[in-house]
Amino acid sequence: MSLKLQNISKNFKQFALKEINLEIKQGEYFVILGPSGAGKTLILEMIAGLLKPDAGAVSGIDRGKIGFIYQDYMLFPHLTVYENIAYGLKIRKRDSREIKALIEKLAARQDIEHLLQRDVLNLSGGEKQRVAIARALAVSPRVFLLDEPTAALDRNARIKTRSMFMDLHKETAATFVHVTHDFEEALALADRIAILIDGGIVQCGRPDDVFNNPAGKETADFLGYRNVFGGKVENGLIDIDGVTVAVPLEKADYAYIAIRTDDIIISKQRIESSARNSFYGTVKNVINKSSMVEVVLEVGGAGSAPPNGIELAVDITRKSKEEMGIEPGMPMWATFKVSSIKIFRH
Repeated sequence: MSLKLQNISKNFKQFALKEINLEIKQGEYFVILGPSGAGKTLILEMIAGLLKPDAGAVSGIDRGKIGFIYQDYMLFPHLTVYENIAYGLKIRKRDSREIKALIEKLAARQDIEHLLQRDVLNLSGGEKQRVAIARALAVSPRVFLLDEPTAALDRNARIKTRSMFMDLHKETAATFVHVTHDFEEALALADRIAILIDGGIVQCGRPDDVFNNPAGKETADFLGYRNVFGGKVENGLIDIDGVTVAVPLEKADYAYIAIRTDDIIISKQRIESSARNSFYGTVKNVINKSSMVEVVLEVGGAGSAPPNGIELAVDITRKSKEEMGIEPGMPMWATFKVSSIKIFRH
């Protein structure tokens, strides 16, 4: 049975969740992606029954079969690791011998057998997380609710934890609803993604579709599109501060375009190609990233130099940067195809 959120709304003094409609398939790994303060945790709490919506309904869930893992793990500080894992089982009045056998099995699975008698206050972040996962698993959940579960971990621990969740999803065949603001995490884990911004779902779909085809300017901005511009469209051309760009739309009083940083080619000489958009400019900045280099160009019209132009951000490899000897102030060309432009009217 699918988990359904139908017209869910919740009003607070300075924030509101607005008509949330989602259908999460049984066994799906579903990620709700959004910035801090968007309302992601509130949705999980309404699924869990911890918070009642002002309008709408949640259906298709047995709340006795939910495993909830909070960002701060929510372990009971006055209980040992063993007692934390056993908590849900004791509430369900399971036999003590059965509880002991199950906890030993779960502890071995999470590699925390040596921690069972430890005080949870003395555990590392990664250890607390494994205890929280074991506690969630103890009640044999059919739905896992994960609230930013890797936010407090360093990069290596986050990568290991993602793999752990992927394995857990395969092993349990349970439904996972995972909220995060981490794009990399969403892409690595999700069967489908919903983008939540300011209390509303603005887009939902498969990860590649969402990231490659943002539904609007707000989504494109959030997803990190560096080249987002707006202007009037006439005869398939948009005017952006005096720079004319060929776009895949004939006419609009106002529209937005977004161009991915890896869809723009930069070169020392103008490239002879079928690409209709080619602009001359100068390098304003060169920014080293973890695996790429971002080159920011100030470009004008074809053959004309800035000022009176726009800035384009372009991602290239470190090797390309070294081969071209790119430095601030250097003249360069930027080229991209009309087909690479995402266009939307809101």
